[in-house]
Amino acid sequence: MTPDRAPRGHALRPVLLRAAVLLALTAGLAGCAQVSPNVFQTHGASAHDIKVLTITMFGILSGVLITVWTLLALVLIRFRERPGREPSQVHGNTTIEVVWTAIPAVIVVVLFALTMQTTGRLVGSAEPVQLTVTGHQWWWQVSYTGADFETANEIHIPADQTIRLDLLSADVIHTFWCPQIAGKIQMIPGHVNRLTILPVTPGKYLGVCADFCGAQHAHMHFLVYVESPAAFSTWFHHELTPAAQPTGAQAIAGEAAMARLPCASCHTIRGTSMAGTFGPDLTHLASRSTIAAVTLTNTQTNLRRWISDPQGVKPGTHMPDVPLTPQIVSEIVAYLEELR
Repeated sequence: MTPDRAPRGHALRPVLLRAAVLLALTAGLAGCAQVSPNVFQTHGASAHDIKVLTITMFGILSGVLITVWTLLALVLIRFRERPGREPSQVHGNTTIEVVWTAIPAVIVVVLFALTMQTTGRLVGSAEPVQLTVTGHQWWWQVSYTGADFETANEIHIPADQTIRLDLLSADVIHTFWCPQIAGKIQMIPGHVNRLTILPVTPGKYLGVCADFCGAQHAHMHFLVYVESPAAFSTWFHHELTPAAQPTGAQAIAGEAAMARLPCASCHTIRGTSMAGTFGPDLTHLASRSTIAAVTLTNTQTNLRRWISDPQGVKPGTHMPDVPLTPQIVSEIVAYLEELR
């Protein structure tokens, strides 16, 4: 091995190592595809239409790009400079100029027509299920038309039924986007935007805020549960019920503690004296799989962490740090775990 090759081979090792790590991460992330935003794994009629439009546009524009590159290569090769040869002097070609003006115009018209056709299909008429989703810094408030309950950060909808979502914001501009179900749409303060969707495949899908909305924009996610009509009906009727009365001694003490703490001025727990509207409704908190807008899984450890130090979990969140003793935190966690 020559001296100049040894360092080159040595320098190649980190590159190969990085490539191996990247492949491993890619394989690992592939296992999370079901709950990752993915515009190519569509499970809703609207998302499918958007995917088809995207692929069609990509195909058309790729054809344009390949054609231009091919013609450019032919021109460069055929008409390149050669020793002793003078290029012919051409003033212009009206036919070519007209053709190269007409072709882009036709392509733009075709793309516009395809976009309008897809947009027309995204607007539904029947609305058997209607929801209102309000974006907050940094969580999602969800209410169902005609139902006396609210939930947060987790949206349940039936499969194969048209759903209408009324989308608005309580503070700044947010963007509601669950790419596997439908397209994105902005949530603007003082204005209601509507999104009609038709989910077709039961499952759990991750949605995000796609507009920068503040310090915790990256931790403003939501989950969409597409369920069979029977499963959705079961969930819906359970949500209509008030909170269960606590049974354990710690849980009973936790209910009393929450009622006298600032928690009561921010949160609602139906069936109790707590009727705050600033934060999420906690009536059936224990039935949710996540807390803090999908920042943490809903476990006893994470509940304790979130209650004890919300600013440590999501700096800038509007949930204040309330000085609590470990015993009171344990009592509150015990109570919240019984809110199923």
